[in-house]
Amino acid sequence: MLSRQQQLETINVLKKKIKDHEVLREMFDEYNIDINELDLIPVAFMDLEVSARTDHGVIYLSTKLLKDSTILNDDHYLVHEITHWLQQSTGDHPTTGGEKGEDYVSNKYEVEGFQNQTEYISDEYGDDTAEEYVDKVLDHHKLKGKKRENRKEKLLQLASRLDTKNAL
Repeated sequence: MLSRQQQLETINVLKKKIKDHEVLREMFDEYNIDINELDLIPVAFMDLEVSARTDHGVIYLSTKLLKDSTILNDDHYLVHEITHWLQQSTGDHPTTGGEKGEDYVSNKYEVEGFQNQTEYISDEYGDDTAEEYVDKVLDHHKLKGKKRENRKEKLLQLASRLDTKNAL
């Protein structure tokens, strides 16, 4: 296991990696927050059943992400959680937390997080990787049939928009 200092260094590398990305800049612009506030967002590793979560404006990444050498490829989880940080730090009430099941992937706060995340994945790692990630999420939440296809389309909405924008 990494020491606390190594964990902090990893978090700072992740923040630096995503900070200048267009998706992050658009997210911060949308919420009228200076992108440099990214450096001030509290982020820590914690034992979690999920990959990441945001609670009361603090982002927690699962220590499970540290178990292999791909943590720098898990940057998209931070993008998703920064969406929640922006929602929580600019709104006039707390966001509704996501729970397992269909409601989780239908929750408007989670949908926004997934859309930003999949747009980032699509841009950084390719459309196929973004689609594979959404399929994994929908498999985990056991969505099937028409509901699955509708939800998949919604979660990949911004990733598709990015392709159209880049083609112009």
